[in-house]
Amino acid sequence: MARKKTQAAGKAAAETAVKSTEAEAAGQAEGAVKAPAKSAARKTAKRPEIKTEISVQYMGKDISGKDMVTMVKKDWTGKKNKIGDIKTMELYVKVEENMVYYVINGSETGSVAI
Repeated sequence: MARKKTQAAGKAAAETAVKSTEAEAAGQAEGAVKAPAKSAARKTAKRPEIKTEISVQYMGKDISGKDMVTMVKKDWTGKKNKIGDIKTMELYVKVEENMVYYVINGSETGSVAI
């Protein structure tokens, strides 16, 4: 009879040990899953955009970046295009030629005099 009690106590202790080990493993697994989520949230946080102002001065002329963009938009719409079609705009200023060359959406090119 004492032997049966000892075996029963041993089984209960073994079951308790298994359950606590499973719980610890589950807790560690949950902790491991949560940690990357926090670091991913940090990486996707946006930084505030830096506000810039560009001005080109050459031989008594002074033209701002905003003025160049306005001139390019006016030239773009004069060619029967819409402002809403512009996704990207690259400007190249050649002061010795008094010209602003532009590339719209990576393929459409043109130029305006400054």
